[in-house]
Amino acid sequence: MWCVTGATGFLGYSFLREWERRGRPFPLRALVRDVNHPVLRPYQGKLEIIQGSLQDKEVLHAFCEGAEGVLHMAAAISFLPRTRPWMHKVNVEGTRHLVNAALETKVQKFIYISSIAALGRPASPQEPIREDTIWQDSPYNTHYGYTKYLGEKEVWRGHEEGLSVLIFNPGIILGPYISWDKGSPAFFRMVWKGLLAYPVGTNGFVGVEDVVKAIFTGIAAYPEGWNQRYVLVAENWKYKRLFEEIAQVLHKKPPRFPVPPQVAVGVGMAMEYIGSLFGLPAAATRETARTSSAHFLYDGSRITHAWPAFQYTPLPKVIQETGKMFLEHYAGQAKRRAYQPA
Repeated sequence: MWCVTGATGFLGYSFLREWERRGRPFPLRALVRDVNHPVLRPYQGKLEIIQGSLQDKEVLHAFCEGAEGVLHMAAAISFLPRTRPWMHKVNVEGTRHLVNAALETKVQKFIYISSIAALGRPASPQEPIREDTIWQDSPYNTHYGYTKYLGEKEVWRGHEEGLSVLIFNPGIILGPYISWDKGSPAFFRMVWKGLLAYPVGTNGFVGVEDVVKAIFTGIAAYPEGWNQRYVLVAENWKYKRLFEEIAQVLHKKPPRFPVPPQVAVGVGMAMEYIGSLFGLPAAATRETARTSSAHFLYDGSRITHAWPAFQYTPLPKVIQETGKMFLEHYAGQAKRRAYQPA
């Protein structure tokens, strides 16, 4: 049996679909806060569901009891200063509690989904960021990335105490979800609604199905390639190209206006202030402005050398397939609502 956290999230949604497609290759137990979450509906009776949180040590102990491995996908993601205590509680303390529960119940294997945000920044912007890039303080580090970095340290501590561990650092993950309003799925909704401007930076991207494929590859390969970390980045793209590719698939006009870094930071500050004033989420923040205006390059080739059967899906294909699902679901629903009689 494998225990999973984050099953109802963006990555968990695709993980469960692949688990079902593969014929449910192992029993699955999911820790969720909402047992009625729509992501879980197709799997009722097919997996064991435990209601609880990463802060409940007794629940985590029961969650891990009798398991072969733990797949830890749950995370708190935000770039607002006021959410930093919450991110630390989930990403650091929650990971610590889960690692401890795995050790106490004699779980053998622990897979942790981290992020490229948890990696260091090289001295030169022309130098690709790899698994061995050393973390150092930088104005381009986000607090989210810092909490994932601290979460990794908890996982490595678990390894020192007996766990076999595997850490994946995916880039910005592209793919579908049941909602197109948050995270990278929102890119498609933004372009669909007529995005006018784009950030000038470069970042690393990967398809969600490739991240899921890496998880299943790692489980099947054990112990080969374990006790390592792997950057999961298929290609480094400028945001301009990303939005152009999405626009082409959705048959929309691409954004035309580049946003200078100084302007982006100013807009981020303003949106943070408005969000805090009215208790609303901010579409942009100072952190997202800085990172999306910078040029980061990532080398995701290590996993292809460790497991030659693993190969990345080209990003244009990822965008094409995701755009098709967007048009079928989000855009199709919007049209149906528009034609409903009053």
